[in-house]
Amino acid sequence: MKRILMFTAALAVAVCSRAAIQPIDGANAVGFAAITAPGIGSTIITVPFEACLGSGAAGMLSDLVATNGLTSAGDPAAADQLVVLTTSGPSQVYYYYWYQTGIGWTKITTEKIMPDGSLQTLTPPEANAFAIARGLGFWIKRSAVSATPVYVKGQISSAHQTTAINPGLNLVGYASLSDFTLNDSGIDWTGAYGGTGNTKTSDKILVVNTDGTFTEYFYFVKPDGWAAGYSALDHKWITSGYTLANVTIPAGQGFWYLRRGTGSFPFHLDGQRVSE
Repeated sequence: MKRILMFTAALAVAVCSRAAIQPIDGANAVGFAAITAPGIGSTIITVPFEACLGSGAAGMLSDLVATNGLTSAGDPAAADQLVVLTTSGPSQVYYYYWYQTGIGWTKITTEKIMPDGSLQTLTPPEANAFAIARGLGFWIKRSAVSATPVYVKGQISSAHQTTAINPGLNLVGYASLSDFTLNDSGIDWTGAYGGTGNTKTSDKILVVNTDGTFTEYFYFVKPDGWAAGYSALDHKWITSGYTLANVTIPAGQGFWYLRRGTGSFPFHLDGQRVSE
């Protein structure tokens, strides 16, 4: 499996006072994940990290997505952008940020057309005040043709991932340090909805391909009375042709999860630990 670059940083805290104080050293595992996000186009990414020295807290958007290799500009239309699916009251909304030359990730105020035809003004928080929990997904929109990857960064967590999957569309990802397949044994899909055996009624995952298209996968639970030949697919992700899903999700890449079942469920992934 492809691993992300990891290193152990010696973190020092120095306090200036009249008396000399020795630095306090500690070992914190931090890392980078390089994500293939070709331009021009959009790619779903996720951050498998938490805030550095945050004691398990979510990292801020401006800290989690590195600007190295990205396109900045003085105009949002000419710059790389981040698009985050979030909530405003009971509604799902998108917050937009652009890579402004000399400044960094800058928020964009937008308007959303409401069902009654009125306009709702959406003003995102500053990128350095917008926490993105480990395991949530969002878009990066490239403004120019580029072969450079996108880097996400932060402190590596040894905790198990628990990401809520809510009814409807969710942008999520594996908070892992290596590539994963949908049917890996380290993932707990308890709560995923298998429908009636018909893929049109079951939970669905949509993975973005390198050419910008999507491939769909469906959660299958074998109904009583179905032939024994379907037993190998029971409680697995499958294709529309009823074969096991054979797709690898690179570290740092997110995906859509369409929840067709009722209620929410926690998506669990075993924590990743760094060898001493």
